Amino acid sequence: MFRALEWLSRRAMTVAGWCYLLITALICFDILARRLLGFSTEATAELTGYLMAVGMSWGLAGTLFERGHVRIDVLVQKLPLKVRVWLHLASLAALLVATGFFVYGAFSLAKDSWDFGSTDLSAMHTPLAIPQGLWAAGLALLLLAGLAIGARAVRQLATGDADGMDRMLMARTYVDEAAETLEAVADAQQGMDTPPATARRAAA
Repeated sequence: MFRALEWLSRRAMTVAGWCYLLITALICFDILARRLLGFSTEATAELTGYLMAVGMSWGLAGTLFERGHVRIDVLVQKLPLKVRVWLHLASLAALLVATGFFVYGAFSLAKDSWDFGSTDLSAMHTPLAIPQGLWAAGLALLLLAGLAIGARAVRQLATGDADGMDRMLMARTYVDEAAETLEAVADAQQGMDTPPATARRAAA
């Protein structure tokens, strides 16, 4: 389940990235259309708002798996390991409680919009239940990801793997960022140095 949720969260992050790219494309098109063609889509503000909400919520779970959320942990890093692991659990529990409220509120809002047939006030009259439901789905994925991480953390704590739990829940450090950057550079260089498959077959 942990691996499946991690895979799903990474795919959701890809969707989130495309949402932000689409926002950029829509805004650029609207600007060019106004300046050069003399018209406006009159839907850019609406669509970009929906895409931003969906992109934000669908990127949360993957960011949690990658330990990318901002945490103020200057003091936590200096505490003994036996204390840190419990603070990690407390932090994760607080996240789960808050996310639970967000999920409940988001799905309640989407359900009310569905029941009343609510639409926005723009010319598109988009049913609000659609963007609200997608937004709520991203929050639900964050809740599932937090539960999966919490279950693994409790198991690690029960089996005495405090170091593994600390590595899984500790916020990313500059060392992690540097190592990831160097790994990406090495992969890129290896890709450039490796000849295409067709060239290798021809050489063979």
